Amino acid sequence: MIYVTRPSPEGEMLTQLFNQAKVPAQHLPFFNISQGHDLLNLQEQLNQLLPNDIVIVVSPQVTHVINTYLSNLILPANLRYYAIGKKSAQLFSQFTTAKVNYPNIENSEGLLTKLQQEPVQHHTILILCGNSGRQLLAQTLTNRKAKVKSIACYCRKPIHYPPNILSSNMEKQIIIIITSLEHLIQLELYSNLEHKTRATLVVTSQRIFAKAKQFKWQKILLVNSANNQKLFEAVTVNYGMTK
Repeated sequence: MIYVTRPSPEGEMLTQLFNQAKVPAQHLPFFNISQGHDLLNLQEQLNQLLPNDIVIVVSPQVTHVINTYLSNLILPANLRYYAIGKKSAQLFSQFTTAKVNYPNIENSEGLLTKLQQEPVQHHTILILCGNSGRQLLAQTLTNRKAKVKSIACYCRKPIHYPPNILSSNMEKQIIIIITSLEHLIQLELYSNLEHKTRATLVVTSQRIFAKAKQFKWQKILLVNSANNQKLFEAVTVNYGMTK
C-alpha cells in the first residue's frame, strides 16, 4: 500500500495515477488547505513591485487558492516569475503572459541554484507560500541582500486521524510519500519504531531526507521533485511496480 500525504487536489491526482496502474494507493492528507491571511492583500503587494522584482510560487496550492478566492488577480508583466516546479509554473502561467521559470531540480534547493545566476540584491522578492514553510528560500535570499516578503496565500490546517491509522497496515509493504517538512512532522504523530524500520519514505528534498534520518527512518528514497508524474515514475520503477 502506498500512502500519499500531500493535500488536495494534487494528492488525489497522484493517488489516481497509482490506482490506474493497478498499484494500491490511498490518499491520506495531513492538511486541509484554506485561504491564507495575506491573500486579499496580494494584488496590493504586486502593484508595489518595481520592474525586475521577483515573484516566487512555492506550490500548486497557490494557484488553487487564487482561482477560488481571487480570480480577478492581475499580474504585472515587467516582473520576474519563478516557481518551485513545473506544475506550479504551468498553473501560475494562466495569470500572466510573462514566462514563469522553474529549475531542473524541482525543490527549494534547485530554485536557489537557478537564482544564483540572477541579480537579487536590493530587489523585492515576494514568496507566495503557505502559513509556514520555505524558510530556506527566504533566509538565503535575504542573505543575498534581497528584500524578501513571504505572502501567506494559503493556510494549512492539520487533519487529525486515530493514532493507529498506519499501524493496522504494517503487515503490508508500505510506502509513504512526503512532500514537505510539515508533512514529515505530522507523520511523527502516527509513526512508531516498526514503521521506521519496515516502511519506506519517499521524500522530495535533501532537507526532508536529512530530517527523516534524524527521526530514525531507515528506508528513504530521495526524489528531487514533487511533480506527481516524477514521483509516480520513481516509485513504480524503484520498487518494481511496472509491468
